[in-house]
Amino acid sequence: MGDVQSGDYLIQATGNFGDFAQTILDISGGAQVQLSLVSGAPGVDVSVQGSGFLPTDTTCNISSPSSPNPILPGTEACVIQGGSTVAIGSFTIGNVPPGDYVIQITGNQGDSAQTVLDVG
Repeated sequence: MGDVQSGDYLIQATGNFGDFAQTILDISGGAQVQLSLVSGAPGVDVSVQGSGFLPTDTTCNISSPSSPNPILPGTEACVIQGGSTVAIGSFTIGNVPPGDYVIQITGNQGDSAQTVLDVG
């Protein structure tokens, strides 16, 4: 679904004759992730904090589905304290061209959250 904030959203389907139907989609809960900075350059260290993870998560992983990968290999670290719903970690921005890159935290129970990092 992308990076969507919790809240109520109006969804509308419109037919080709102008008829339509609407409903409210309530998006709530779920894991979220925040970066210590939203824009950085290669070589910069970034702190990551996730919240809303499952209390049964005991480990987590920081990764990126973006290509090229903006995370310098071997610099990513992530921990979840047992019984906590908070993930804390960090990584260093690798040598990638300027652009927007997705950063993802994944808990060992399969839950995850994403945000966008702007490399300039």
